[in-house]
Amino acid sequence: MDSKVTAATVQATVLNALSGVFAQGILAYRRGTVDGVDLSSILRFIVYTVLTTPPNYRWQEFLERTFPTTTEAKEDKVIKDKPSHDAVTGTGGKLNIANTAAKFILDQALGAPVNTLMFICLMGQMNFQSFNNILSSVISDFWPMLFAGYRVWPLVCLLNLVVVPFDYRQLVGSIAGLGWGVFLSLNQIK
Repeated sequence: MDSKVTAATVQATVLNALSGVFAQGILAYRRGTVDGVDLSSILRFIVYTVLTTPPNYRWQEFLERTFPTTTEAKEDKVIKDKPSHDAVTGTGGKLNIANTAAKFILDQALGAPVNTLMFICLMGQMNFQSFNNILSSVISDFWPMLFAGYRVWPLVCLLNLVVVPFDYRQLVGSIAGLGWGVFLSLNQIK
């Protein structure tokens, strides 16, 4: 794993752990006691994040390489045989609206469902649920969870694609994920 993926994984893991701690704190406050704090829930979110951040980072990297956010204007000159645009970081050049739209649509149409499915399945496995129970959770929880995510993640995704340089997108997503993680934690803990 390269250093950028490692850094993104560490950042996401710390922020996701914090979301679990916040969720447990909210539950403890609601119950009026800390007796019911479930540290295993926080650990499951940490493991989930460690497992899913690297492929998500690579997915975003693939999207950026395939559909660069910014592209060189035709009138831009190449100085000393070095282009002014970096396809991976998305720096330099002008915003390419078609590429940004393609990335947005692919991320929301493919990335979001895959991540939702991974969440349900991995959490089920870490809770030692049977295949039939996980399948039942997928059937009952997939669409409500995906649609709940569509209330938050499209805006985060669009802002990330248009405003945030590639190297900081995972961090911005992880910060938004802090609140999302609290929501998921509160809905996973009974």
